[in-house]
Amino acid sequence: MIKNYKKNKKKLEDNFVKVTDHDACGVGFIASTNGKSRREVVINGIDALKAVWHRGAVDADGRTGDGAGLHIEFNKDFFKEEIKETGHELLENQKLCVGMIFLPRSNYGSQERCRSIVEQELLNNNFYIFGWRQVPVNAKVLGQKANDTRPEIEQIIFAFDKKDKDFTDIETKLFVVRKKIEKKALNEQLNDFYICSLSSKSVIYKGMFLAENISDFYPDLLDDRFTSRFAIFHQRFSTNTFPSWELAQPFRVLAHNGEINTLKGNVNWMKTHEAGFENNLIKNINDIKPVIKSNNSDTASLDATFELLVRSGRTLPIAKMMVIPEAWSKKSKIIPKTHRDMYNYLNSVIEPWDGPAAIAAYDGKWIIAASDRNGLRPLRYTITKDKMIFAGSETGMVQIDENNILHRGRVGPGQMISLDLEKGKYFDDIKIKDKLSNNSIFKKFANNHIELDKYFKSLKEFNIFEGNELRQRQFLAGLTIEDLEIILHPMVEDQKEAVGSMGDDTPIAVLSSQYRPLSNFFRQNFSQVTNPPIDSLRENRVMSLNTRFGNLENILDDKLTEQKSYLLSSPVLTNSQFKKFLKYLKKI
Repeated sequence: MIKNYKKNKKKLEDNFVKVTDHDACGVGFIASTNGKSRREVVINGIDALKAVWHRGAVDADGRTGDGAGLHIEFNKDFFKEEIKETGHELLENQKLCVGMIFLPRSNYGSQERCRSIVEQELLNNNFYIFGWRQVPVNAKVLGQKANDTRPEIEQIIFAFDKKDKDFTDIETKLFVVRKKIEKKALNEQLNDFYICSLSSKSVIYKGMFLAENISDFYPDLLDDRFTSRFAIFHQRFSTNTFPSWELAQPFRVLAHNGEINTLKGNVNWMKTHEAGFENNLIKNINDIKPVIKSNNSDTASLDATFELLVRSGRTLPIAKMMVIPEAWSKKSKIIPKTHRDMYNYLNSVIEPWDGPAAIAAYDGKWIIAASDRNGLRPLRYTITKDKMIFAGSETGMVQIDENNILHRGRVGPGQMISLDLEKGKYFDDIKIKDKLSNNSIFKKFANNHIELDKYFKSLKEFNIFEGNELRQRQFLAGLTIEDLEIILHPMVEDQKEAVGSMGDDTPIAVLSSQYRPLSNFFRQNFSQVTNPPIDSLRENRVMSLNTRFGNLENILDDKLTEQKSYLLSSPVLTNSQFKKFLKYLKKI
């Protein structure tokens, strides 16, 4: 069944041996800059993934990995042959779709029920089902743990009528269908059921094998008919969640290297935003709620947010700047006003997801590689004369002739490179931001954006409490004489950070025999693997304490509302500032 299997396998192994430059983390993409589908894209994607095998952890059995995978376009000719085996034929007026699905392997009853739910929901939405395809796999390359947890891997092949007016945006339609399927499976407690991809354009091959075994485990990838305009690859190193087949990357939109430090806050914010959801592309908005399911990894949650934004009508580059923005507030003199207006608007719509991040993402039209505001995860790229682009967290992932290199560069802090696959047009960081900021809505919103600090100039400070009354309140706040003399005194008088040599043996609040205020029971959560300590003083160039009021209620809508957005440079107000702030609020 597999065409030229041995020849292609030998070619991939030869290329893999030649890769010698390893220096960073395993995420990136390969793409055709002219927007044409090529076999070389898939081959180079496999090569790149194999080259970053060392970035993933390996179980004691030596063959179970944290997860690796490839996101590519599927080839119609390949699946036409599979459709014929089911006794059907793809008609000219039909658009092919493929779902890559993990099913429970140990429970045949649950397995069949999962198939039934998928089929029922597709039929309810006017899709025509050709049948299920057992995906060929080679389980011999797996370690014991990976094989013990291995799901039944199948593809459902289906189509829709191109003339059906209900399919104006097929990827959004499939997004809603998938969410409905997932909710039904969850309600019936069908474990080990997971939809890797459900799309009219692309398919995801991933699992808990070692990166170098991807084309051995999935022989599909060695078929010459598998061509693509892009290939996103990812080798996972699990830090905050245990490895599983489901959590292997790439996800539906992105592959991510890093951690999200603000995860709990972002998830809670998304829950509050759900109440205000409205969108013309999604008829019943409740079908997609909750956006982020419980117990998701930080990357799966980030991917769910990206997917929500792009399936509700936003482009992938603008979604990146909303969710992982550039540090811009301290660069007002060097960033164009159009860019500042855009950032002001986007920051008022949704809260950033902060943390070290390097991402490669695809939404059906655009493919991007982007970095977080600190640039704490490396991303480098190479553009070749034969119209290919290689982007990833390593150089040397794929062997490229030096005479073929047109341009080399890196994706710096807060930057991104973008490729419009439909038009075959490449945009560097400045060009894509110039293009996206050319939107009149951003300029209009600038009139609704009010910086409250200008009302706090030349204020005289005053005390509200003194003597015993002040000391009582200091005690209630957990301040001791030691805190006042050793910590606060040098900070106030000399503007210096307090320095001491005593060990920190203070018990946590819940175990303390002394009075501890409510605030002491809370601690900041962050990934403790690779993140350096960060605060707004030491990292002043990329951080601020800006606090916003009046965020736009509907994050799925780009229409300007009459609601104003207010900005404070700090969440902490002095007595005089607070009094002035109250007066201002009474006026509006």
